[in-house]
Amino acid sequence: MIGAPGCTARIGFYLSPKFSMMAFASVIEPLRMANQLSGEALYSWVLLSSDGRPVACSNGIALSVEQAAGCRERFDAVFACAGLDVHRLEDAPGLDWFRALATRGTVLGAVCTGTWLLARAGVLEGYRATIHWEHLAGVREQFPSLVFSAELFEIDRDRYTCAGGTAPLDMMLS
Repeated sequence: MIGAPGCTARIGFYLSPKFSMMAFASVIEPLRMANQLSGEALYSWVLLSSDGRPVACSNGIALSVEQAAGCRERFDAVFACAGLDVHRLEDAPGLDWFRALATRGTVLGAVCTGTWLLARAGVLEGYRATIHWEHLAGVREQFPSLVFSAELFEIDRDRYTCAGGTAPLDMMLS
C-alpha cells in the first residue's frame, strides 16, 4: 500500500512524450475508483512533465500537467509513464528529479516503458523490475547489471514496475 494509513496518499504521474494512454488509465483509474467506492479521498494525484508543458500520448491526445520535474512538492509515490521511443528520450530534468526523489525515500514506479527512465536514472540498482515485453531484450542489453523479469508487474520494496496495457491495473489491485 502506498501512503500512511488514514492519510490521503499523494501520487505524481510523470508523463513522457508518447506515453501509453492505456497504461496510464490502467494505473490511475483504480485510484479514482478506490476514492469513489470508499467515499474518502484515499488518493490524490498530480500530472507532471519534464518542463511543465502538456504532453501528447502515443494516440496524439495531449494532457495538461500541473508541475514540472524538479518541483519540491512531497509525494508518497511518483510513477514514470512512458511508451513509444522512450529509449531515445533525452530528459535530464526528469532523470535528475527521479534521483532526488529516490534520495528522499519516495516510492518510485513505472508503467509500460517508464521503467527505462528509472533504469537510466540509476534508481533500480538492487531491485527487481519489469517492462513492456517489446522492450525487455533492449533494456536487459542496455542495463546488464539490473534484474528484469518478464512478469506483468514487480513490486520490490519501494519500487513498482509493470508492463504496458492493462498490467498497471493488476499491479495497483495487488
